[in-house]
Parts: sequence; structure tokens; C-alpha cells
Amino acid sequence: MATIQELQMRLDKIEREIFEHSLFQKSRDKLLKLRQEALDLKEDFLNSSFMDAHSIEELEEIRFKIMEAALTAHILASEAMYQDTKEHMRRLTELYESVS
Repeated sequence: MATIQELQMRLDKIEREIFEHSLFQKSRDKLLKLRQEALDLKEDFLNSSFMDAHSIEELEEIRFKIMEAALTAHILASEAMYQDTKEHMRRLTELYESVS
């Protein structure tokens, strides 16, 4: 079972790769791998022990960032495969609106 710190490190790596993609376009295969890593992270977060978290706010922030990264990675991979991204764009917009 992953700790909150391990999940945070994996999330930081995914966010860094998403940022790098904005500078240097990654291949479709790398984007698909990134999408799978984000989905795995989301699943591991749901199965993790929340006992080592400092606060509810910390957990909520991590959950938000994981959802944001998973949706963004899915959108990037879908765009690379010339697939429709409307549904995931809508979900990302709803995620942003949920905190405003």
C-alpha cells in the first residue's frame, strides 16, 4: 500500500511530464504510458491508507491534482490519436468549477 508521500512523488513526476509535453511534444506511446501511470496513481490513491496525511485539506489537494493529471493525460493521449476529447474536457472543466 502506497503512502501519501509516495503518491505525491509519483504525482509530481506525472505533472512534470505533462509540463514537458507542453514544451517538447512527446510521442503517442509516451502519452499513453503517462495516461496509464495517472490512472494507476488514481487507483492507488483510492486504495491507500490515509493515516499518514496531515489533514483533510492535504488529501483533498492531492485528490484534485490526481484527477487533474489523469484527465489532462487522457486528453493529451486522445489528441495524439486524433480522438474526440469533448467528454474529458467537460469533466476537467467541471473539476475546475468544483473548486471555484
